[in-house]
Amino acid sequence: MRLRRLGALLATGTLALALAAPVSASAESVRIDLHVDFASGETFTAEGFCPSGEAESFGFHQAGVGRATTFHLFKTLTCDDGSGSLTIRVEASFVFGTSGTIGGWSVVGGTGDYADTRGGGRIVGTSFEGGIDDLYTGRLTG
Repeated sequence: MRLRRLGALLATGTLALALAAPVSASAESVRIDLHVDFASGETFTAEGFCPSGEAESFGFHQAGVGRATTFHLFKTLTCDDGSGSLTIRVEASFVFGTSGTIGGWSVVGGTGDYADTRGGGRIVGTSFEGGIDDLYTGRLTG
């Protein structure tokens, strides 16, 4: 029963994120592969955004419900090519006994070429010893 409530809560939260960041018909697909090594930091490669860069997480909050944990945080993705950065809100969950996370993300701000960017999408993460590889997919406009 708790897992059903958690699933409904996550679905509602993901829908709210999608509605909070409206995307026009001219939005471009984006794929961001984020590698998080808890010891050395966060790096990414991307399509539909800048080619690569570094990420920094902040504002981390974790809450547990039974056999699941939700994570709420922000990340700033800074492009190696100097074109700018995006700050995104991340809402994800981990169910104990699984090997990763699921959730959603939305743009909350940007700099440089990405100052007017809006959008969001979903996250699927796969844990490894000492970190996690997250796949962010979605759409960006601006």
